[in-house]
Amino acid sequence: MTAATRNTNSGKPRKPVPPAPYDLSAQIGHLLRRAYQRHTAIFQETIPDDRLTAVQFAVLVAIRDEQPAPLIHIGRTTAIDHATLRGIVARLKERHLVDIHNDTADRRQRIVSLTPQGEELVRTHVPEALHISELTLAPLNECERIAAVHILRKLAGI
Repeated sequence: MTAATRNTNSGKPRKPVPPAPYDLSAQIGHLLRRAYQRHTAIFQETIPDDRLTAVQFAVLVAIRDEQPAPLIHIGRTTAIDHATLRGIVARLKERHLVDIHNDTADRRQRIVSLTPQGEELVRTHVPEALHISELTLAPLNECERIAAVHILRKLAGI
């Protein structure tokens, strides 16, 4: 006998309790994933470089803002785990967009910086990236845009 059908004090079995309703379209994780998928599709349609992903671009911008910087710092800035970030940076290095070297003070630390090609790619695509944000937020009015960004920052702990 399950907990849902155990006898009550009167000795009669009670009816099974139906599961709580779960509307997928009202779940925050599902909605965030769908919004991110939409944003990624807009990024891929807008940026003419079919080998550049939105996450790679975020890494390049973080490197630009912090360079030269330890890889671990770029991971914290972008909220990307170290193993994933190493793969992203390796692909960017293959494209000659970043340089990586060991820190002279701590050989365990990997220092990353943009190459001239990486700097040019970021400079070229920043206006498009700003436009992508506008397109992502296009269904919202100005007040909703401000609220959405505020709420997402709060949820992200930023």
